[in-house]
Amino acid sequence: SWIHRARRRSSLLSSRLEEKPFSEMEMSYIKQGEEALQKSLSILGDQDGWKTETVVGNGDKVLSKVLPDVGKVFRLEVVVDQPLDAVYSELVDNMEQMGDWNPSVEEVKILQKIGKDTVITHEKAAATPGNIVGPRDFVSVRCAKRRGSTCVLAGMATKYGAMPEQEGFVRAENGPTCMVLRPLPGSPSQTKLTWLLSIDLKGWLPKTIINQVLSQTQVNFANHLRERLARTVPC
Repeated sequence: SWIHRARRRSSLLSSRLEEKPFSEMEMSYIKQGEEALQKSLSILGDQDGWKTETVVGNGDKVLSKVLPDVGKVFRLEVVVDQPLDAVYSELVDNMEQMGDWNPSVEEVKILQKIGKDTVITHEKAAATPGNIVGPRDFVSVRCAKRRGSTCVLAGMATKYGAMPEQEGFVRAENGPTCMVLRPLPGSPSQTKLTWLLSIDLKGWLPKTIINQVLSQTQVNFANHLRERLARTVPC
């Protein structure tokens, strides 16, 4: 039900934009972010066909399914022992600090902010152990929506003239992807985090290696996020 509420309320976006007029290019980015959000929630809303990839002792789990028009997508489901506002602040307000605590990320840089919900970002992924997957970077449009007690952070690959492909990096593409944050029912001091990951790493990589890297990346992310919040959120 929360997915339907988030999608319905988000669809009102275009009629509720701030008074400031947006350029045609800015509007196209806003619409791309909205499209990423709608597609992601549609994927998460379909409960059929998910297969278990990994289950960790603490209850964290990664599921996956193959979609005809997207390919293989991964779904992380975890509970974080911090209130929603703290998790949201770390993932959205402090986005550019992610490279400080997530070893999978070398750098996240906001290239442009559009209104209060949409940003264009450039992300450099850190090399994997043994350099199995070489340097990758991403240019993405991201939007963050808060609808009642549900927060959705969605994104997808985009083109940005001021950030062409970089020497030494393979320009990979993500999306549609999103993170959904909700208070754990009956325990508002805890947050249920669901992360839909859809990514095309490009290059010549065996699918078995890609699948292993991506599912492990999600598990590692949850652990690093918990460690980060334990250090930064006041007790």
